[in-house]
Amino acid sequence: MTKVFKLIRAKVKKLLKKDVLFPENTELKNIFSSHSKGFILGSAPSINKLDLKKLDKDALMISMGNFHEHPDIKTINPQVHIFASSHPPITENVFKNWFARAEEMLPKDTIVFVEQKDFELAKSVFKSRQLYQYAYGGNFPIDFSKRIVSPTTVAMVAIQLGYYMGLEELNLLGIDHDWQNKEGYFHFYDHSKPSLEFYLKQDGIITEKPAFTGRQPKERLYSYCRTYKLYESFKMKANSRNFEIYNADPNSDFDAFEKKEITI
Repeated sequence: MTKVFKLIRAKVKKLLKKDVLFPENTELKNIFSSHSKGFILGSAPSINKLDLKKLDKDALMISMGNFHEHPDIKTINPQVHIFASSHPPITENVFKNWFARAEEMLPKDTIVFVEQKDFELAKSVFKSRQLYQYAYGGNFPIDFSKRIVSPTTVAMVAIQLGYYMGLEELNLLGIDHDWQNKEGYFHFYDHSKPSLEFYLKQDGIITEKPAFTGRQPKERLYSYCRTYKLYESFKMKANSRNFEIYNADPNSDFDAFEKKEITI
């Protein structure tokens, strides 16, 4: 009986390891185990109205995308910075320039997370920085050593990371998701200065209003609906565990998550 049990256990272990792509990512749980609260820092215009220097210094700070352009980036000192996967119309040259700018602006101890297909390019730029990778195409439960749930926004990668690290509370700042109300899209930074939009324009890929160019309103709404439904699935998973997600930005109307007032 003992022999049979050992065989079963060995098979179970083998199955559990089968889909593991990034075993090194498991160490993140230990690195950030002292944190129970976190903030996700986005690049929406609403974040310009907040004094982020007043954020809880004991919280885990996860920044994304172009947030390295924030004037207080060194004081905010995010522990993790996430890039979404490269995709058209972004070229390798644009991505490399963007990575180089982030390497220049981010605090030296900030860990960088990139999608699997961008990892080799990232290694050529972030040579002296801790670098991790993730991959799309997975399912719940969230496990960053395997593939994660495919997102429609980089904020969804950050939410999954907060969940995986064992946080109890995650607060969203600078995430507006109000593209359906505007022509083009906007951020807290100037698109005519170093940023993803700047490098895209520099290479002649985009003009002033790249968001939803060529799409019909119907397709835009379908895309927006898929995004909200995915956020709601994360909310349901969070509710099944001791993990609360809030929109803590008083200037954002994003209502996929409950609003929470914080003093900043």
